[in-house]
Amino acid sequence: MYAYAVFDREARQLHVARDVQGEKSLYVYEDAERVVVASEIRALHALVPGIALDPQALRDYFRTRHLMLFDRTVHGAVRELRPGHLETLDLDTFKWSETRVSRLSEWIDPPRLADNARRSVESLADELDGLLATCVREMIPARRYAAVVSGGVDSSLLARHLVSHGDPDLLVAVNHVGKDRISADLAAFERVLGRPIRTLSVDAAGYAAEIGRCQQTCGSPLHAHSFVPQSQQCALVRSAGCKVLFGGEGADELFGGYDAYLDAHEPAGRYSPSPYTAHLTPRVSFGEDAPETLQAALAAAWREALDAYAFVEDGEDRAALAMMYCDAVVQLPAVGLRGADLMSMMWSVETRSVYLRRPLVAFALNLPRALKVDRGEGVAPLLRAKPLLKRLFVRHYGAALLAEKQGFAGFPNEAADWLGAPDDYLVGRSLGIAPGSLATGWADRATAWKLINLEYFLRQRAA
Repeated sequence: MYAYAVFDREARQLHVARDVQGEKSLYVYEDAERVVVASEIRALHALVPGIALDPQALRDYFRTRHLMLFDRTVHGAVRELRPGHLETLDLDTFKWSETRVSRLSEWIDPPRLADNARRSVESLADELDGLLATCVREMIPARRYAAVVSGGVDSSLLARHLVSHGDPDLLVAVNHVGKDRISADLAAFERVLGRPIRTLSVDAAGYAAEIGRCQQTCGSPLHAHSFVPQSQQCALVRSAGCKVLFGGEGADELFGGYDAYLDAHEPAGRYSPSPYTAHLTPRVSFGEDAPETLQAALAAAWREALDAYAFVEDGEDRAALAMMYCDAVVQLPAVGLRGADLMSMMWSVETRSVYLRRPLVAFALNLPRALKVDRGEGVAPLLRAKPLLKRLFVRHYGAALLAEKQGFAGFPNEAADWLGAPDDYLVGRSLGIAPGSLATGWADRATAWKLINLEYFLRQRAA
């Protein structure tokens, strides 16, 4: 993974680039006098205090599941370089040009996908297991490191390989007290792995207390409420003297881990059918609103995803593969990888995402639909989503430990208990939310979290 800025003094050019998987973030601030490039928005604030917010970007948050703005940010003068982009700034004209664009679709090989459709599930599972082992061995650092073991499929598989091929100094998990069904008791995983798992217990008060610090690091509202436990987990890893943390980011998008991929869709419509890259109708209304930029970006992302699998003849198969691709190239870097990157950097910890290694990404992109989401008759419900990874999980841990996907727990909505009366909130006035529609927003749990997230952020800026 990389994100860099290089100054070519002789040519009087500045080159900025970001890895195609989007593991690292890179931001550009620009005004009439200066251009500043940094890997964190808070670094831009240190050099240019008082950067104004973009109210429309905050309003657009209500149109997506998570805070996902493509190259825009919540600050009007700050943009984010898109994954796979290399841009050049001419220092004589101060104009940007797009030097090169790399896309994950370049790793899709129609003959390979067709060949995989003819192979046995066992042979593909063997290949995937071998790739995981190879990539894990290549990524083991020569310093103290830790691995997440949440009890879920993705992180647990990596931990099994890390224990088999290396010697992690710490296995770690987060338990949201009273909410997490799996990580509340990981004794069975400890027996298989042959070593203890240090579990951090977090309650609602501890969760709420961490929101402000995470937002300061993001320089924005949280892109997802999973950022809070990522920060708390990295703090524990750092306190144990570890500098690297292995996590399971990317597996759901690449290998078919979300239930939405199981539904039948045709490749029609302007936006992706996936809830993670769909355009949502806000539950609140605004006195002033101009969502066209976001809507155009979401539509373009869906067209790119459909084009990536244009050779797939079956419409439902093409739509399903395109949904996963769209989530992998948009939602994953904008939300999942940003959280892993920023929350670990905050504690001087480096996150390593094994599933984002090129051999594994290419393997996943060239799997037919049935090997990512199996909707066949007689398939056990637990094995419908992410069937290949689950087959490996059963191989390494046994079927008894394979549980229904829990998703993220945490205490995002409970964090409102520390904000006081909603009548005192800044968010409604700041965004021009129609007073009558606020009650509608509070009645919807997802919208309520957005209002809470924004309120924490706005109060922090006002302080």
